[in-house]
Amino acid sequence: MNFEELQKAWQCQDPGAKVLINADGLLNEVRRNQRQFRMTIFWRDVREVGVAFLLTVLFLYLGMRHHDWTDAVLALACFGVGTFMVVDRLLQRSKQPASSDSLKTCIEGSLLQVNHQIWLLKNVLWWYLMPFTVALGISIGHSAWRTSNPGFPALMIGVISALFVALVYWGIYRLNQYAVQKSLEPRRQGLETLLAGLNQ
Repeated sequence: MNFEELQKAWQCQDPGAKVLINADGLLNEVRRNQRQFRMTIFWRDVREVGVAFLLTVLFLYLGMRHHDWTDAVLALACFGVGTFMVVDRLLQRSKQPASSDSLKTCIEGSLLQVNHQIWLLKNVLWWYLMPFTVALGISIGHSAWRTSNPGFPALMIGVISALFVALVYWGIYRLNQYAVQKSLEPRRQGLETLLAGLNQ
């Protein structure tokens, strides 16, 4: 069959015809995607919280070894970010749909999860980067203040450090926004379309 014959066959179709979908199959597919999404987020959080914990221990050790209180501030920032992620995960866990929920409830639950992840990544500057910014600013400022040769060299070290941190933060922020646009927004649009189709 060539293209013209396919086009004629397509145009002959009844425009009012409805496509039937196997609801159980669709529900299983939505649940499978939901589990996969949850596991991806879970392992991302495990890595982030693990690194935050290791950095907390490292900065506490360095602070005690060098008698530098600014390392304790860095440890507190790492601990705060890790704690935020654990508490957030526990709060979101209570909002997950049960395995016996209907297709609509399951899709709505998935949509809530995706919307929350979009919110987290769009606000990564405030809950993730800002605590580190404050702690690093205190640490760099204190180190520059303590140097035996204050003045231009200490100022240059502070400026170079601040520029390096700003560049790394910009990269982290852009990477998170890319993840929202590339992965989360299409997932949200697909779920919203599916939910709108169920409501018709």
